[in-house]
Amino acid sequence: MNHDSINHDGQVVEISGSKVVAEILVSEACGTCQAKGLCHTNGKRVRVEAEAEPGQEFKVGQQVRVSFTPTLAMSSVLLAYVLPLVLMFAVMFTLIAITGSQDIGCVSGLAVLPVYYTILYMLRHKLRRKFKFKIF
Repeated sequence: MNHDSINHDGQVVEISGSKVVAEILVSEACGTCQAKGLCHTNGKRVRVEAEAEPGQEFKVGQQVRVSFTPTLAMSSVLLAYVLPLVLMFAVMFTLIAITGSQDIGCVSGLAVLPVYYTILYMLRHKLRRKFKFKIF
């Protein structure tokens, strides 16, 4: 176990081949998380998918520990909150400067958010490969 990782205790709720789904209660580890001020999962049960390494066997109901790096946590905050905010303001101020209309700029700034999150959703399989959780 890496001491530079963020760990959550959880319980296995589903197993499908080498994929293990664990449910974690986020609140107990939020006090030490670097992203706690930006994250809105405090006190919620969150399902996390992880690949079991060869030789690891899990059973439904088993207590496990889910681990990920602070870099992973900050990257997810960047993708979920910071990047869309920057994109929204960039579109808004650019269109206000080009058209001179605050209405067009503001509506376009807001309209870019569903497009961004749709693209993020469409890239979820690629992102899943990058955002890997370890389970033990």
